[in-house]
Amino acid sequence: MKLGTTLYSLTAEWAFGLYDLDGLLAAVQRAGIGPGIELVASQTLRTYPHVSDDFVRNWHDTLDRYGFVAGSFAANLDMGRRHDRDMTPDEEYEFTEALFRSAHALGFPLVRVQSAKEELIRRLLPLAEELDIVMGYEIHAPYGPNSPEIVRIRELYDEIGSPRLGFVADFSSTMHGMSPTLLRTLRRMGLDDAALDELQRVWATDGSIGERAGAFAGYLGRRGIDVASLGPFARLAFNMQGHVDPREWSDIMPRIVHVHAKFYDIDEHGEEPSIDYRTIVREFVRGGYSGFFSSEWEGHAFADLGEADPLDLVARQHELIRRSIREALADA
Repeated sequence: MKLGTTLYSLTAEWAFGLYDLDGLLAAVQRAGIGPGIELVASQTLRTYPHVSDDFVRNWHDTLDRYGFVAGSFAANLDMGRRHDRDMTPDEEYEFTEALFRSAHALGFPLVRVQSAKEELIRRLLPLAEELDIVMGYEIHAPYGPNSPEIVRIRELYDEIGSPRLGFVADFSSTMHGMSPTLLRTLRRMGLDDAALDELQRVWATDGSIGERAGAFAGYLGRRGIDVASLGPFARLAFNMQGHVDPREWSDIMPRIVHVHAKFYDIDEHGEEPSIDYRTIVREFVRGGYSGFFSSEWEGHAFADLGEADPLDLVARQHELIRRSIREALADA
């Protein structure tokens, strides 16, 4: 396994203008959290979905300077570009084609797609072959490898039989508890112990996002608490954090081409309190996975700027992953 970082981990710092791209990569190099670099196109490319010649030259020069490796390029579809309707299938393809060509120009061997329909995957495959790119469909909370939505993609992959089609495993799917960062934020917003306990109880059930969010909203209503006072967090708790059994990753291990090593916290013991990295890493070691573990700190979704140091957190998470690999190899 190889370690790296997705620049998404520094979303808040980037959005507030604390770094330009060169400064961002320099900070990653100083923290020693390379060599793999993942880029989220919609976040980083000012000309998204296209990429300028100047950006391409600067990108290659900077990666060479720091000894980094282009790991994964996130090609998110911007479905809301029009106010009156979603994209048509042809518009989805044209937009994603531009992203694939941008990824190729920047030297990325892998493009992450999310929520792509089966028709779009079929249309993109010849383009991936032309550009020598692997396409990784992200499995993100609340779904897991055996969710019906993912099983349909697995069946499509089996039908097509191309080595250019794989999955990106995001560990938000396989959490055993809710993020302490989110719980701290909700406490600051006014939820008491009873409400937080009920939130965690509902979160651990097997309903859909809407069913669980609705059940929690109903509880708040019965207590006279306006769910709108929590902003988006009342729903984010259910669609950003899933509780699938981490052993399910082994069911698709030969198809996993990249890993989002999602995490929210590292405690005083060097552990991620809501994600069992030892169990997860053991499955990947047993399965012979040899791609990137790309660290993705998503605590910024729930924390204020400056509340935590993402560079330090990623460095500590890298040590947790290394320690988990050593333990898994010793057990084997």
